[in-house]
Amino acid sequence: MRWLVCSIVSLSLVLAVVGELLNSGDACKTPSGTAGICEPVKNCTYVRKILQSPDFSHYDTNYLETLQCGEMKIPMRKKPIPLLCCPKFGNAPTCGAQHIADRIYFGEETERGEHPWAALLFYNVGRNRTVPKCGGALVSERYVITAAHCTVDKPNWKLLYVRFNEFNTSSPDNCTTVENDEVICREDYAVETITPHPDYDMYNISRPNDICILRLASDVTFNDYVRPICLPFDLAIQQLPVADEIFTVTGWGETEERRPSDVQKHVDLPGLENEACNSVYAVANVTLTDRQLCIGGLNGSDSCRGDSGGPLMREVGGGWYLVGVVSFGARFCGTQNLPGVYTNIAKYLDWMETVMFVEQYL
Repeated sequence: MRWLVCSIVSLSLVLAVVGELLNSGDACKTPSGTAGICEPVKNCTYVRKILQSPDFSHYDTNYLETLQCGEMKIPMRKKPIPLLCCPKFGNAPTCGAQHIADRIYFGEETERGEHPWAALLFYNVGRNRTVPKCGGALVSERYVITAAHCTVDKPNWKLLYVRFNEFNTSSPDNCTTVENDEVICREDYAVETITPHPDYDMYNISRPNDICILRLASDVTFNDYVRPICLPFDLAIQQLPVADEIFTVTGWGETEERRPSDVQKHVDLPGLENEACNSVYAVANVTLTDRQLCIGGLNGSDSCRGDSGGPLMREVGGGWYLVGVVSFGARFCGTQNLPGVYTNIAKYLDWMETVMFVEQYL
């Protein structure tokens, strides 16, 4: 096994790398400074992904050696099991915070800085036409989460860039001056890689695994108007109830006027049991799994075309968390008792961690 190559690293090398031997479960940092947990290989998805790569080389061996942080002795086993500093996905310190103090159907206009992680995806749709068609959510300096159908289902569209702090899509001006002569500008970032979930199937009408990771070509500079939303790593947040709770969706999709909105809007919607969606969409042979969420069903209030890939959010303890991705809904948005369907972010954190760390460190 490839790991045997790494396991023969000397104790002196381990000590040189981490300064002291750690125990399983201890906090650690990788050589690049990323926070992690000292643990066995079998518990580290990130390392397993490297080991299983068909392109595994001696460079990977050397890199894995630098991650060693300690060893774990097992009764009846002669040799201890080596431990590695497994990078752990984490939220940015400023995630989920709003700058303001205090087809979204019948939504309210979103103030600047109210949902500063909201992203608008721009595509070349042919004939030199560049238009916004989907939404997304910034989750770190380099990554945006959107829907897989915003990329896989659009083979003839080229995703060009992601825009943050869009104030008016119909305005030719990139910057505006607001109170106190503050100049605020929209910011565009080119897309470097597009990674839809490997199990997404555009022909499955129920759209399971409708999630996609966009890696930007450069790091996003955080400010009051552009910053990431928190991911629900905390089990306490993942286990919060959905039914009868209030969630928020934001985007630039179609409004009650049947056209995309020039300005960002948001709407509050109630959570439902998945059975509510299964019962009304049974006629279309749609069945949700626990990796999806059923939200809405109010008359006149809904996400709509153009909001796909955008964030479904909930506020917990004053911070905002990304809990879902806009996936699909009724043909006529905002129809009473026809809720929308969203990808359940909590079910994809392991996959997101693997993709993001592999891209970042390999």
